[in-house]
Amino acid sequence: MKAAGKTGVHRYGLLVSLAIILLAVALAFYALNETRVHPATSDSSLDADVVHVAAAVGGRVLDLAVAENLRVAKGDLLFQIDPYPYKLSVAMAEADLHLAEAQLETQRRAVATQTSAAMIAGDETKNAEQNHDLAKRTANRLRPLAASGYVPKQQLDQAEVAERDTATALLQAQERHAAAVTAIDTVAGPEAAVSARRAALATAKRALDDTTIRAVHDGLVVGLTISTGEMVTPRQSLFTLINTEEWFANGNFRETDLAAIAIGDCATVFSMIDRNVPIKGVVQGVGWGVTDQDRINIPRSVPYVERSLNWVRVAQRFPVRIRLENAPLNLLRLGASAVVEVKHGAACH
Repeated sequence: MKAAGKTGVHRYGLLVSLAIILLAVALAFYALNETRVHPATSDSSLDADVVHVAAAVGGRVLDLAVAENLRVAKGDLLFQIDPYPYKLSVAMAEADLHLAEAQLETQRRAVATQTSAAMIAGDETKNAEQNHDLAKRTANRLRPLAASGYVPKQQLDQAEVAERDTATALLQAQERHAAAVTAIDTVAGPEAAVSARRAALATAKRALDDTTIRAVHDGLVVGLTISTGEMVTPRQSLFTLINTEEWFANGNFRETDLAAIAIGDCATVFSMIDRNVPIKGVVQGVGWGVTDQDRINIPRSVPYVERSLNWVRVAQRFPVRIRLENAPLNLLRLGASAVVEVKHGAACH
C-alpha cells in the first residue's frame, strides 16, 4: 500500500513538473511572438527639434528679453541688437537712391532733348531732299529747252547751280541728322544705378529688421550664458530654443524588430518622469542607417577593419522616430528616458 501511494505521488509530481515545463515553454513562445508582433524597447528618449538662436547681423546686445529655462511663445522678443548703426545705413542708402533717381531724371531730360534734336534734323533732311529733287527736276526740264533756244542759257545755269547747292545742303542735313541720332544717349546706366540703390536700401532695411530677434516657435530657452552689453558677431548662436510645438520619442529597436514596424503605426510611450501615464504616438520614420563601429574610413585610404571576431553577435539597433500626440507638458523634457511600445499599450487601445 505504501509503495502504491509513493508511486501515485511520484506520478502526480511528474505531471505537475511536466505541466509547469509546458506552461513555461508556452509562455516563452507567447512572449517571443508578442515581441515579434508588438516590438518594444526601453532604449528610448524624448526628443524635440531645436533652433540655435542667432542674429544675422552683429552688434551690441541692448535688450535680453529671455532667461534660462523660460518658456516663450511664437513671436515673442528674444533679444535686441543696437539698431543705431543700421538706421544710419538705411538713411545713407535712401540718400544714395534719391541721388540716383535725380541723375536718372536728368539723364531722361537730356535724352529727350537729344531725341528732339534728332527729329528736327530728320525733318530738315526731308526738306533738303524735297528741295534737291525740285532743283534736279527743274534743271532736267530746262536742259532740252535751253539746247533748242527756248530759254536763256543763263536760266539753265541758275537751275544747275541751284541743283548743286541743294545737293550740298542735302548732304549736310544728312550728316547733321546722323550726328544727332548718334548723340542720343541712353538711360540704361542710370536705371541700373537706381536698381542697385534700391537693392542696397532693401538690404539695409533687412539688416535693420534683423537687429530684432523674435521666437519663430513656441519653445523653451536653454543654454543662455550671456547678458546685455555683449558684442556678438553675425550668425553667432547665443542660446538654444527647444521647439515645443511638436515632441517626439526616439526608440532604438533591434534590427530583428524592424519588419513589424511601419510608418503610421500606433505607439504607446511612457516618460520615465512618470511611468504610469501612457502617451499616444505615431511612428513617423524608421532610421535607414547607423555608423559601423567596426570599420573606420580613413580619407584617401582603404577602410580599416579591426582584425577580431566576436563570437556573440549583438543585434544592431536602429532609431525609430515617433511623433507624440497631446502629451502632458509636465512629462516632456528633452533627453528624458522613455519606454516605447509599438502597436500595443494603453494608448493604442
